[in-house]
Amino acid sequence: MNLPIFSRRVVFTGMLVLGAALYLAYRLVSLHFSGSIYVPSDADREVHRGAILAKGGDLLAVSVERRSLFANPSEIGDPASVADAIAPIIGMARPAVLDRLRREKRFVWLQRKLDDDTAARIVSLGIKGLHLRSEYHRIYPHGTLASNIVGFAGLDNTGLEGIEYKYDDVLSGRKGPARTSPDAEYIKGYNVRLTIDRVAQYTAEREIERGVRESGAVRGAAVVMEVKTGRLLAVAKYPLVDPNSYWEFGGDAMKNFAVVDSFEPGSTLKVIAAASLLETHPKVLQETFRCEGKIEVADAVIKCTAVHGDLSLDGIIKHSCNAGIIQAVKRLKREELHATLARFGFGRETGVEMPGESPGLLRDVGDWSGLSRYSLSIGQEISVTSIQMVAAFGAIANGGVYMAPTVIESIESDDGSVLQAFYPKSHGRVVRPDIAARLLNMMKGVVEGGTATRARMEYYGAAGKTGTAQKSMKRGGYYSGKYMASFVGIAPLYDPDVCILVLLDEPPESVSGGAAASPVFARIAGRILPYRGIKKDQVAARDPLKGAPRTTALRRGLMPNFRGMRLGEAARILAALRKEAMIEYSLVGRGTVRRQSPEPGSPIGRNHKVILYFEEQ
Repeated sequence: MNLPIFSRRVVFTGMLVLGAALYLAYRLVSLHFSGSIYVPSDADREVHRGAILAKGGDLLAVSVERRSLFANPSEIGDPASVADAIAPIIGMARPAVLDRLRREKRFVWLQRKLDDDTAARIVSLGIKGLHLRSEYHRIYPHGTLASNIVGFAGLDNTGLEGIEYKYDDVLSGRKGPARTSPDAEYIKGYNVRLTIDRVAQYTAEREIERGVRESGAVRGAAVVMEVKTGRLLAVAKYPLVDPNSYWEFGGDAMKNFAVVDSFEPGSTLKVIAAASLLETHPKVLQETFRCEGKIEVADAVIKCTAVHGDLSLDGIIKHSCNAGIIQAVKRLKREELHATLARFGFGRETGVEMPGESPGLLRDVGDWSGLSRYSLSIGQEISVTSIQMVAAFGAIANGGVYMAPTVIESIESDDGSVLQAFYPKSHGRVVRPDIAARLLNMMKGVVEGGTATRARMEYYGAAGKTGTAQKSMKRGGYYSGKYMASFVGIAPLYDPDVCILVLLDEPPESVSGGAAASPVFARIAGRILPYRGIKKDQVAARDPLKGAPRTTALRRGLMPNFRGMRLGEAARILAALRKEAMIEYSLVGRGTVRRQSPEPGSPIGRNHKVILYFEEQ
């Protein structure tokens, strides 16, 4: 080996390697400090949030691709002229745009998530230093529908309210198996399917809005729960907000007060007190109680809505008698009543998958006063949420078995495959089946002839309980003239399918739960039960309309009396009349005939026009 030649080759090769290394180091440093590029970190990777779907697959929240405008100020030669050009296009004040373009940075946002037309106008300008970056924008296709449940995500695709907040890790892909490779441009999240039924939710929202407007209340809520599973089909509130423009509303506007806020339930809690009595003192059914319109307990006078006279326990529930239930619970021990209330889920969270759930308030027996047992029996000294109430009454409808309320059906991938299913969960039996049946029968009396006759429906039997309670203050005491009116209803009567709570906040002082809340229940149940395929009950006929007897037999040349007839009966007579006189007819509305033209007994000739006006009773 020629050692000098070998040494020269080694030196030459080493110099080449050193030169290449120095060049690469130079390029790395120059690129790092270059003002021409922006390299996002892993934390900056765009998030493609999963969708939120209703039970039937309707999209309640979905992400769509948008382009966002950013600038590299070091590449912009004349910031003032660029600000003049783009400020009116992106809807920003010129001074604000100019301030950002003059910053000593390589990356500044100018406007996020532009619509396609605006992005195209920016591109057409061809200005060096302006760049567009793809991002995902959250939209809510049904607007206000279920917005109090779904919530909303902010500009950075982070959930801020509702399911968007509660399941942010799932929707953003930060929880669960990895769906995208580490070097992908975006992170893909999973879909969340709710138990909410779009039709039931829409119906509940429309009817609670009507109830609030007609009663003059400040706000309202309606909760619909599937009795046998605990699945929430609707959690409606009014007023609603549009999450597509959430920034236009105040902080409390998006709050789901059916879950977050608690209230004193008032007379609805008499049913739970009755459950405790039936369980521990069944002979109470053989007793009668005297109501004289008021009762004195521990130096406090508690008024009743009327002088009811002698009442059984069934009558106490039917007429919502304060004096009667207070006399009845005298035989209850504090521990017995507290145990019943606790079993029905009061004083603790139900576990429903919505953020901010309140546990309500059920004080320990040691904190009760001498008046507490009686106050609790009429729904005072306790606070509950709408979800707690609908779950408790749902247990009665379910034969005494408590089903935990749930709003999540499953977590899924884009192809519909289920990552995690949420099955109905039971907290076990809270009352015996015979007691649940007796309570249901008591609540049937409330609807059929008690304080909630306006809850009656045409084709379905129902049971329920009204409540009207003065609003309590956080510091103690009650607001003067401020009330909560409520109704908890179960339908159909003989094979319960749904339990519905209707709550009206601060209606006028004269408005009761029976007058304002029970009609909302009837309209919601009357619409969603047929939609759910529930067969009609055999419902007792209502009292006939007062007036002249109907003439069902046709008298030649005279108009029959259609008043009080339903559509089927009226249609048969119209068909016969048309054959005889070749009349034309119009049917307006639904329900039973309230008015007609011409009047009964009027002469009617050939080709005469007959109009029947139907109204729901």
